[in-house]
Amino acid sequence: MLRISLAALMLSTGILFTLPNTASAAADEPGWLGVVVARGELKQWIDSTPIVERPNRPFHFYGNAVRRQYYRGNALPRPNDLVNGAALIKRPQNAAQ
Repeated sequence: MLRISLAALMLSTGILFTLPNTASAAADEPGWLGVVVARGELKQWIDSTPIVERPNRPFHFYGNAVRRQYYRGNALPRPNDLVNGAALIKRPQNAAQ
């Protein structure tokens, strides 16, 4: 019977979300943009920019994964990626009116 200790499970999970973590990769990586659906000039700029140089955006799973793979060597998001993306999503102003 295979037994996995809680400590081994926590260690493997921690490694999954932290590796690779280099300062130079994080410095070169684009930041986050809080616009989910771009329109107008912003959309034209995003479409004309190579995918690895575009900013990360909430709900853009494919593009964000491509950029993570390019800059970090791992396409899986870290917990802070989820927090940063979710923090940018704002409710529309005057939605009830």
